[in-house]
Amino acid sequence: MRIGARFLLGSTILLWGLASGCGSAGGVTQTVLIPVKGKVVYKGMPMTRGVVTFEPDDYGRPASGRIEPDGSFTLSTHQAGDGVVPGHHRVTVTETGVKSPRDQLAKKWASAAASGLTADVDADHNEFTLELR
Repeated sequence: MRIGARFLLGSTILLWGLASGCGSAGGVTQTVLIPVKGKVVYKGMPMTRGVVTFEPDDYGRPASGRIEPDGSFTLSTHQAGDGVVPGHHRVTVTETGVKSPRDQLAKKWASAAASGLTADVDADHNEFTLELR
């Protein structure tokens, strides 16, 4: 290999190595997540199944968590229990198994626009009781 070719190859490898070290993992900006947990209640009793989803208004990925038999949930965005982005969220509850006349309540809870459920998440507000009506 000629000196010019070696220099070009070496420079390319060096620049690639430096560039791959810049930023965060996989080139994705890491967002601070706040652990969130709570309970879902319907007619005064804990829900025994379903999925809770927090959809942020401003930025970030939605977070979700399964409702446990005692009505509790813990939200995850990327990995189990890591939490949600801070800010205002629209909340949905799906897969509840609740049967109502024409399933109107279940449809309402499953729609972020219609559920009426919201949550403002920050370091001091990270535990919620969702009362389904």
